[in-house]
Amino acid sequence: MNDGNNYGGSPLDEIDYNAPEKKNSISQNITAPVLDDIDYVAPTSKKDGPQGVTAPVLDDMASYSPDTSKKGGPTGVTAPVLDDTSAPYQSSEPEKVIMTDEEIIAGFTPDQLETFNKLPAVNQQKVLDLRRAQLGVEAPKPVVTAPVLDEDNYTPPPKKEEPPKPAEPIKAPILDDAPEPTKYVPKFVDEDLERAKREGAKKAVSSQLVSDQKDSKESLRMMLQLKEERRAELAQKGFRVTIVIALLGVIAAVVFYLLYSGQLGLGYKPDFSGMGKVVEEYSMYIAVIVGLCSFLLITGIGGCKSLASFVFLLFGVIQIFPGIVMIPQHKGSLALVGILYAVSLICTVAVFFMLSASEAVGLYFKKDSD
Repeated sequence: MNDGNNYGGSPLDEIDYNAPEKKNSISQNITAPVLDDIDYVAPTSKKDGPQGVTAPVLDDMASYSPDTSKKGGPTGVTAPVLDDTSAPYQSSEPEKVIMTDEEIIAGFTPDQLETFNKLPAVNQQKVLDLRRAQLGVEAPKPVVTAPVLDEDNYTPPPKKEEPPKPAEPIKAPILDDAPEPTKYVPKFVDEDLERAKREGAKKAVSSQLVSDQKDSKESLRMMLQLKEERRAELAQKGFRVTIVIALLGVIAAVVFYLLYSGQLGLGYKPDFSGMGKVVEEYSMYIAVIVGLCSFLLITGIGGCKSLASFVFLLFGVIQIFPGIVMIPQHKGSLALVGILYAVSLICTVAVFFMLSASEAVGLYFKKDSD
């Protein structure tokens, strides 16, 4: 191949090269670069080929640029040479700074630390996040680890198995009565002595039973005695209460007579008649009967108590009716009439209820019948 300029190409095998004619502007003594680490055998010179031409020698990582100098072209221009190791790639993003909570707390002043410790846990975390945002740092990512099961200590729960149902109901086995063990009888036994022992044991038991019976009887006797003493005390109290009842009965009888017989200037109006008139005429007899029954109570006779209760019941009924109707028929002071009526009726009711409800009075009248 022919060209107007001289060009130093790489001498390759099986390529016919025809050297151009020599001119004054062609560079002389051009050598080819030598490549390291590559076994290269320069081709043998051919007929009419350039003389004294060698391949350039390149370093391990050097860049080779063939001589492209031409006539009238720029001189002194070389290709850039790269170093063996290229510079590391640097990202345009800033490097992230990570600070833990302990590192941020370590940067607090004593006053800030005191105020921080007084805050609740939720607010403390908010302060740390705000401080981290002010510093432009990030919190460390939490490390999540999978739970590790202790295979040695884990025991799977046993499977529940239902017991097989028996075809027939289970019955408890019936055991024969165990034979009584044979009593050991020594060869040399004094029968009289054994008999005496048995009789002595029986006598001891009998005496113990007799003693227990005596103690029981004595205890019962003491209880009965205490009960009788208490009954006697209540009966004595009933006698005193009976005296009070008798006095109240006498007062009721006297006041009844004064009121209903028209004494103390409390006579009746001229048109007074009916049941009230009958009570007025028999008021003295009624009062005598009531007073006599009251005195008989002191005797403690049981029949007297029953008779007095019946008499005072009728006595109270008479004072209610026609007693209430007779009050406005009186002449004289109505206040005095009201006072006498209230005293007679209150004493009558008190006597009746004390005879019926007092235990002491009941024991007092019962002791005479016993």
